[in-house]
Amino acid sequence: MSICKYGAAWTPNTEAMTSRQAAKFLGMGKSAINAHRSGKCSCEQAKAADTTAGESETHNVDGSSNYVRFSAHAWGYEDYRKFIATTGQDPDAVTFSWGWTSNATGSGFWNKLNNVRPIAGSDGKPEQGPEWPVVQQAAPVAVTIAERPAKPVRGMKLALKGADTQIGFRRLADGSLDPFHDDKAMDVFVQAALKMQPDKIQILGDFLDLASQGQFAQEASFAQTTQPALDRGHLFLATLRAACPDAEIIVIEGNHDKRMQNFIEANALAAFGLKRAGLPESWPVMSLPYLLRLDELGIQYVDAYPAATDWDNDNTRNIHGTKANSRGSTTAQYVFELPHLNTWAGHTHRVEVTYRSVTGARGEAVESYSANPGCLCRVDGAVPSVNGAIGADGTAARIVENWQQGFGIAYYNDTESWPYVYRIRNGVALVDGMELAA
Repeated sequence: MSICKYGAAWTPNTEAMTSRQAAKFLGMGKSAINAHRSGKCSCEQAKAADTTAGESETHNVDGSSNYVRFSAHAWGYEDYRKFIATTGQDPDAVTFSWGWTSNATGSGFWNKLNNVRPIAGSDGKPEQGPEWPVVQQAAPVAVTIAERPAKPVRGMKLALKGADTQIGFRRLADGSLDPFHDDKAMDVFVQAALKMQPDKIQILGDFLDLASQGQFAQEASFAQTTQPALDRGHLFLATLRAACPDAEIIVIEGNHDKRMQNFIEANALAAFGLKRAGLPESWPVMSLPYLLRLDELGIQYVDAYPAATDWDNDNTRNIHGTKANSRGSTTAQYVFELPHLNTWAGHTHRVEVTYRSVTGARGEAVESYSANPGCLCRVDGAVPSVNGAIGADGTAARIVENWQQGFGIAYYNDTESWPYVYRIRNGVALVDGMELAA
């Protein structure tokens, strides 16, 4: 069986691109890609013929059903409705969640139809409310830390930096939740906060992953995971607050955090900006600060990514970041772009520090740095990414991402800033010779 040019170069990443994007990425004509995707070449037809392995159908005791079907092309909403009709059900009389994942071992897609069940009231019984729980504020928690060290006496202020927790989950076929975030790395970060008692704690963006609100390919396992992510995020922040009751805690908005606002604007514009009655100065009810109960924890949220910035002093800024250099240093880009500023940024999930010295206006040396504290999410393929892949059962394939877990600190005053970064490996960090272990 012959294989077309695109079939030979195919990857799950290119299949998620538009034909124009894939053509530019692979350096080939768009017509070859369109022919492959429309089933007009032999390799696509050959792969499409193998549709049965991995397909499944389950019927649950609560009356719902789940289906997995393979196809050469990802199904859209109407395709799922047509499939439901082939099972003898009326698509207009059932509710369901749907999504697809690219085939991790070759061409094609696994189309997943979950929680197919009659719409409340369609069987003549009165409606009992929404079938799915409505997203609401995180469940409030009370965290108590019995032994908290006194704040050390320091000549300079101390800021503790963390980034890219990517708190979120996949809901697997058995109902369990597989996290994107790394609980051990987050625990080490809390231990560092407890030990150091910093003046300021900053989360440099992508606190939540919000996969189901993203614009990229949806997985069926993303359904009904927003609420658990909000609950876990609130618990983590409540623990930080209990560990450091006097610290200033700031969450800087990242591109993943921004997904909630973008989702509302794209799908429920009439609800955008809605606030509680009589509280015009409060956060909107569908904003992350409100859903995470940040005001109750005394935590500041800096929104408006990518402009969201928190300053340690007049020449040291903290952002989530927009740059990502897969073949070199990203922090180097920041110091070359703005050599008169120090920049702490997340986004790339890589631990690094870069310094640069330039000549000032009077011939003096002006030194600046850019630092990335790394990430607090998993680095084994669990976080949805361009390198990730999903098996037929919905679980993430184990891969090695070029990411590193870690955190950073900066000693600073009104004019100076001194950066340090620390790696976290397998739930352990070494800080000034002392081991912090989850």
